Amino acid sequence: MKTTAIAAKERILLIDGLRGFALLGILIAHITYWFNAGPAPDSVFSKFNDIGFQIASTFEGIFISGKFYTFFSFLFGLSFALQMESKSFTIGRFLWRLFILGLIGLAHSLHWRGDILSIYFFVGLVMILFRNASDKLLVIVSFLMILNLPIRIRDLYRFAYPTPPPTAQQQKQNEAKTNAYWTMIKGENYGELLKSNVSAIVDKLEFQFDSGRIYITLGYFLLGLLAGRRKWFAKWEEHRPFFKRWLKISGFSTLGIIAVAIPLGIIFGNGQPKPWFNFLMTTLYDVHCMFLTFFYVVGMTLLLQKKSWAGALQNFSAIGKLALTTYLSQTLVGMILFYGLGFNLMGEVNPWICLLLTFPVFGLQIIFSRWWLSKYTYGPIEWLWRSLTYLRWQPLKRSKLAAEFADS
Repeated sequence: MKTTAIAAKERILLIDGLRGFALLGILIAHITYWFNAGPAPDSVFSKFNDIGFQIASTFEGIFISGKFYTFFSFLFGLSFALQMESKSFTIGRFLWRLFILGLIGLAHSLHWRGDILSIYFFVGLVMILFRNASDKLLVIVSFLMILNLPIRIRDLYRFAYPTPPPTAQQQKQNEAKTNAYWTMIKGENYGELLKSNVSAIVDKLEFQFDSGRIYITLGYFLLGLLAGRRKWFAKWEEHRPFFKRWLKISGFSTLGIIAVAIPLGIIFGNGQPKPWFNFLMTTLYDVHCMFLTFFYVVGMTLLLQKKSWAGALQNFSAIGKLALTTYLSQTLVGMILFYGLGFNLMGEVNPWICLLLTFPVFGLQIIFSRWWLSKYTYGPIEWLWRSLTYLRWQPLKRSKLAAEFADS
């Protein structure tokens, strides 16, 4: 019994640590471009033309963008899988828990258009349909979704039936919409922000389907479900060779894709857009994001188990245990720093400086998380989510009994 309890706590610590690392990547992705979750006028980027901007944008584009919402989604899928395995699991409670998460995400969306939690509600509903699917089916569907198959099919269809380019009037309307959003986000009217984001919910859903992000998110949810079922993390020592093998596969594949994509971009990327080139590069981008996400997951799993990384594990796991609180508080910090309601630095600070801001902000979140967990069992949002799930207030003050209850 003692050995099992220790193993369970180590598994939870590892998963929390991975979740904390994912939140670091998410913060970098969002803070680099001022927590802007909408269109920006071309003039905003034209004034940043130094080497720092080039390095920051290249780093963000290759190593961050499209790799950490996937990481986070995989871990959410894994968490849902672990919930499904618990003795207290029922479909009704799971749906209710998912519905509450959707409401939290909706409230978040009203303040920031980049929210992902509201999307998790819809994706989670689909994932339930796969709870009894075979491992083989999970592997097939998850990889087809991760590789964005619906969008690749759509793009092939557009080869045969190309959509006409936007007219001058449509371009003018899009430009006016972009300027209106930018003016609103840099304004000081809180009511206007809420009103604008309500009407933007439809645009957000259109973006999710048009880009294929919602399919990719589903793919990582299903992969997380498979990971929980196969106990990749519950018995990770047994799967160490599997992790090492995928570290090599994903690492070399990532380097190979970069080595191919850069020359292609130099040779064919200039001049008029070429449909075949756009199709090839978007496909390579999705494959690149997949392999780099895998590399981060397996690489950090191996690193966080090393004794030399014990301190990093403690810090990342503190953040990961307060994942929802951390995620939402990052948006709050972004609004204070960059929006007109705060210091109004949106588009005023070079992205390379914003990228460097990641580290003091994340450091403060670690300090807060560790302090909070020294006194309380759950993060404030996690406590609210759990209390609403069970329709009774959960123990919040840290005690031995409350800590054991939190891990159950």
